[in-house]
Amino acid sequence: MFKPYIYKIAIRYFFSKDSKTIVNRINSFAFLMIVAAACVLLVVLSAFEGLKDFGLFYTSSFDPDYKLVPKEGKYVFINDEEIQKLKGLDGVIGVSKIIEEKVVFSNEINSGAAILKGVLPDYHLGSTLDSISLVGVFSPSKENALYIGAALASSLEVVLSEEFSLLTTTANKNPNTLFGFSPFSSKQFDIEGIYQISSDIEKKYAFTSLASLANLTGAGDGEYTSVEVFSGKSSIDLSLKDYVSRELGDDVKVLTKQDLNPALYKMLNTENFAVYLIFSLVSLIAMFNLVGSLTIMIVEKRRDLKILKSLGGEKNDINKVFFLLGVVTTFIGGAVGIILAWFIITLQNSFSLVLVPGTSLPYPISLTLSNILIVFTTIIVLGLLTSIWSTIGLKDD
Repeated sequence: MFKPYIYKIAIRYFFSKDSKTIVNRINSFAFLMIVAAACVLLVVLSAFEGLKDFGLFYTSSFDPDYKLVPKEGKYVFINDEEIQKLKGLDGVIGVSKIIEEKVVFSNEINSGAAILKGVLPDYHLGSTLDSISLVGVFSPSKENALYIGAALASSLEVVLSEEFSLLTTTANKNPNTLFGFSPFSSKQFDIEGIYQISSDIEKKYAFTSLASLANLTGAGDGEYTSVEVFSGKSSIDLSLKDYVSRELGDDVKVLTKQDLNPALYKMLNTENFAVYLIFSLVSLIAMFNLVGSLTIMIVEKRRDLKILKSLGGEKNDINKVFFLLGVVTTFIGGAVGIILAWFIITLQNSFSLVLVPGTSLPYPISLTLSNILIVFTTIIVLGLLTSIWSTIGLKDD
């Protein structure tokens, strides 16, 4: 335990100026380096968080928060009553029944593959699709009509006219018909609209009405490849998974956004961890200035320490004074650095001081509580280790 006078001496050493200018400069420099380390680490992590959110917006714009899929087979069976119960769960803001199939689009000139999603007029992302429309409109209530991406439309040389249509071919759910074996099913679809967001998504997804795709694939009533759940909360995993296991049985599993894009999230998390390690190393190097500061303070305050010993102070108290001085310097420096980083991030978000190279878009940056805690904890831990290492052998000197 620290004695009360140890706190007072450590706080006094931190705030008071020494009679020698060189000591003051060394102490000030050590403090500023801790401030800079905390500030830079938080700004870099926040910038990476912003880039991650920015990238995910374009790469997973059409991914739901949760996706209910069959554990085995291709179709999940769910009725309207169960859909209403899902909508009534706390945190759920939308539920959409989906039929999703890989199809081949072709015309007299070109062909191309994509994922065709059959949706209902109440599709939760309908307003989003309308907002990114380049030509035409998103009409999930119109049968045999397609809403495709600009990149796919360009590769297929699509022309928006009543005479232009695309032959859409996919695997048939019931290949055995009265006319023999027919593994594929084809139908002409009209182009109703074209959306634009990013080339990867534009090439990957096309949309039509649920009834049109069900008719093309041979899916029956109540058969869906998935049910997409959209949440207004950060996480409803437990309540949703509990409902699914209780009401829908073991035939249905719940996938999160991370489950839908495991490679993407693994790459982003790895990059984030690598950036954290690199700048934590920079912070550790900056902490060596604290070692120099504590060492020079120990040498400079020898006379005070002798007075402390003569007044009954124990040898171990000297360690505690300078250890606590290092902790106070680290704590205040880390806090000031975080406040400075918050100020910089606020300026960037408010005034777009830095733009993405080659564009007029402001550089994305996102301040999160988790990153603040990570930075503060990192600085404190490094400060504690540095202070212990700087003062551990003083009682023997």
